[in-house]
Amino acid sequence: MFESKIFTLLHKTLDFRSQRQDLLTSNIANKDTPGYKAEDMVFEESLEKALHAEKPGLLRTTDPKHFDGRNTPPLELVKGQRIQSASPYPDFDGNTVDLDREMAKMSENQLMYNASIRMLTHQFRMLKTAITEGR
Repeated sequence: MFESKIFTLLHKTLDFRSQRQDLLTSNIANKDTPGYKAEDMVFEESLEKALHAEKPGLLRTTDPKHFDGRNTPPLELVKGQRIQSASPYPDFDGNTVDLDREMAKMSENQLMYNASIRMLTHQFRMLKTAITEGR
């Protein structure tokens, strides 16, 4: 019942948003730590590639075991990538945390998390309606 791509996509999105929030919080907490390098997480492009992996690929396939030339993992196996989120102007002590930038990223991430929760809630409402109305 929950094998739908939308549920898997929303589940992965919420996991990644939560992990990104932890990274951004860690960056802010280490604002005054000498030599601390700010990190971020990127995952949107990987999710989109995996979401559209069933579309015809670059190569013609005649068997499910053939490669299609895209090299995309299934949606369930997509992983977020941690990257250095270096400020163009590091502090004199080597710290790369830009507080304003990190706060803006946190706000954006929280908005996207809330939007994902709303979409998940909507999907469950539609499922409930289908169950109760489809007697």
